[in-house]
Amino acid sequence: MPADAYGQYVDIKIEDGMKYDLRIENAHLDSGQFYRQGDQGDIMTADDIDDMIIRHNGGIREVCSCGETDSMSGTQGTIDLIDDVKDTRICTLAWSAPMQSGRKNRFSMLNHDPIYKVDIGKWQESGTMGTVNVAIKDE
Repeated sequence: MPADAYGQYVDIKIEDGMKYDLRIENAHLDSGQFYRQGDQGDIMTADDIDDMIIRHNGGIREVCSCGETDSMSGTQGTIDLIDDVKDTRICTLAWSAPMQSGRKNRFSMLNHDPIYKVDIGKWQESGTMGTVNVAIKDE
């Protein structure tokens, strides 16, 4: 059922509060599919996500992923946020938004470089994961 699979989604809203641009690398999905914000039918590849740049001084980009039409596995994946000037990884963002009832949605930060401040907002722990706000700042 497409409505059920598409019903489980995450919209990672990333704000760059630094002096320089951020870029996204190493986009990876274990399950689900990336899509263009606002249109779950407009599928994006990991390479499309890897090409994203987030402009400095308050620029915002959204990385969206949902369950696949013929699957009940929800969405699970990772992306790296990279300082575009220093060419260093700021952190890895990881998520798991399963379709199975009783399983909690998870969102975490891995490989964090402490010279950057990363604030992760709240998300729905059960049901549809929805939007997760992530703000990056110079420490």
